[in-house]
Amino acid sequence: MKLIHLSDLHIGKKINERSMLDEQKYILDQILEGVRAEKPDAVLISGDVYDKTTPPLEAVMLLDDFLNKLEIDGLTVLLISGNHDSPERLSFGAKRMKKSGLYIKSVFDGDLTPVTLSDEYGEVNFYLVPFIRISDVNRVYETDFRDYTMAFLHVVEKMGIDPSKRNILLSHQFVAGASFSESESAIGGIDSISTVAYEPFDYTALGHIHKPQYVVNERLRYCGTPLKYSASEIGFEKTYTVVELYEKPASDKLCRMSIRTVPLNPLHDMIKLTGSFDELMNMSRNENGYVTEDYVYAVLTDSDYINDPASHLRNLYPNLLSVSYKGNGRTATLYSPESEGEHNSKTPVDIFEEFYRKMHDGEEIDEDKKIILKAAIKEVWGEEGEQQ
Repeated sequence: MKLIHLSDLHIGKKINERSMLDEQKYILDQILEGVRAEKPDAVLISGDVYDKTTPPLEAVMLLDDFLNKLEIDGLTVLLISGNHDSPERLSFGAKRMKKSGLYIKSVFDGDLTPVTLSDEYGEVNFYLVPFIRISDVNRVYETDFRDYTMAFLHVVEKMGIDPSKRNILLSHQFVAGASFSESESAIGGIDSISTVAYEPFDYTALGHIHKPQYVVNERLRYCGTPLKYSASEIGFEKTYTVVELYEKPASDKLCRMSIRTVPLNPLHDMIKLTGSFDELMNMSRNENGYVTEDYVYAVLTDSDYINDPASHLRNLYPNLLSVSYKGNGRTATLYSPESEGEHNSKTPVDIFEEFYRKMHDGEEIDEDKKIILKAAIKEVWGEEGEQQ
């Protein structure tokens, strides 16, 4: 059985307020070409399909188009939600979609019934576990776990796994020992799960971490994002993962399998350029008059401050993301005029809610906290919550 493992599409993402939708459409079309060439039995999407819990309409339409094209090709698609997704929005129509081969598990409700597919070697059970917190496990099972690993082990125990069959898990969590980039966040390791919890599975299709990697062994794999979403990912090769499952001998605990990766080539790459202002301004240009149309993080080595370097650099680097100075602690992040207006129009409530989501893995602030927040802002900034 052949599987394609994807995760962390983050459709609708912006980098320094620049929309990545065109880049995402380009890379999803490239993935579709690969899927049609590979002819897999199923496509696994391990969470963070969207970048925000309330994705823009364009993002919803792009995902819908991608899934529709997979459906037209007659593929089975197994999809779980991540911490950036809204479980309720992602699960809309999920029961109806099963008829067309799209299985979505976005709300953790304790139902761990696997999706079962078959090939010449027998059945393969796919367990879909969306992003969960300890509180989700305690709520569903009326337990009182305080440790992430113990909570997740309890979930695995509830699956009642048949070890004689091939078992695949889709999971969107931090696994202890994985390395992550600045586009993810972990709170001192307290939200990581031991690899022990994943040992019963022949393969675990992980999502959550943007750098493609194995953890301990190839059967426990993050496929990574299909695009670079932060400067810390510069130099990473982005890929999708192809997994082929074979027989499971009675004498072995796990099935035989092969895993390989297929490179993805973005519409525009992400790069870092370091040099003096004059050096960056005097680099050779292409036929369009640009040095490069890739996404650029520019690092200036000038000892003297340059007045508004971004406005000049942007003429040669249309996808300039930021300018910083090397070694003197001065950093300036650039925004387009349109995004500056958007940012300036945000109220203190908007800004704090955005900050709260970043600090709590995409979770929205609840109404009780929002009431306290608005009262505090009114005390400082006045009735409308606007700076005076």
